[in-house]
Amino acid sequence: MSAPAVVLRALLVVVVALALATLGSRTSVLLPDLVLPVVVAGALLSGTTGGLLLGLAAGWVVDLVPPGAAVLGAGALAYAACGLLAGAGRREGLVPWGWVAAVGAAASALLAGCRVAVAVATGAPVSLPGVAGSFVLTATLCALVVPLLVRAERRLASGRTA
Repeated sequence: MSAPAVVLRALLVVVVALALATLGSRTSVLLPDLVLPVVVAGALLSGTTGGLLLGLAAGWVVDLVPPGAAVLGAGALAYAACGLLAGAGRREGLVPWGWVAAVGAAASALLAGCRVAVAVATGAPVSLPGVAGSFVLTATLCALVVPLLVRAERRLASGRTA
């Protein structure tokens, strides 16, 4: 993994986490998770270990960006699990869009399940329609954005920018 790729991933994680926190606090509209596509794309390119570490770091950023998490570290563990799952879906060469969509949907389902488990464990209310809507939006976002992120990072790694 090249240094520009690490910097790009870190910058993307911070920017989308801040955007998600800003949009989430200003609107009551259901939003997709903007951080998960970055984790899935990085995991598909770097494998299970890279995906786990990227997910853990992204989860820490999400947990620490205000308003923060009720249980500090739960988001980090959830994103780490998603990165591990997506990293297990790594394929060499060109990856079909359907495979990327399936990995994104699986990671989105895992993240939704982790969030529901944390909410149930802490006694917080769980809105199943809200969870389902967020899952659909996040899985769709992963299917649309992850191939673009993978292509951009591969171009960056090969030195082509045009």
